[in-house]
Amino acid sequence: MADLHKLTVQEAMNASGAGGVWTVNAAATHGGTGTTDTIHLDVSGAGQIGIFAAGDIYFNFSTTTTDCNTSNDLRIPGSTLTFITVPRGLGSTIYFNHLGVAAVAVRVVEV
Repeated sequence: MADLHKLTVQEAMNASGAGGVWTVNAAATHGGTGTTDTIHLDVSGAGQIGIFAAGDIYFNFSTTTTDCNTSNDLRIPGSTLTFITVPRGLGSTIYFNHLGVAAVAVRVVEV
């Protein structure tokens, strides 16, 4: 077994073993900033998702198609590649809900 204490954070994460399937979703484009413009993506089959947005986005996870709330939900800065673990404790159906701060394209890969 590898001694993970001698590795960098990135090396230790990659040493955990084989990942899942790499499923590329179609790019989603936000047209506005109202909460009704939230895009809902079913990520029930994923352990992690990789997100790249051209601009800032708000997001949440839920068991139903819940709209994002710009006052309460977390925000991912634009032009960054972010991997997030899907919270399996929510239930069997899990949605990744996201809302662009402005008109923005969002790419999501399920792992």
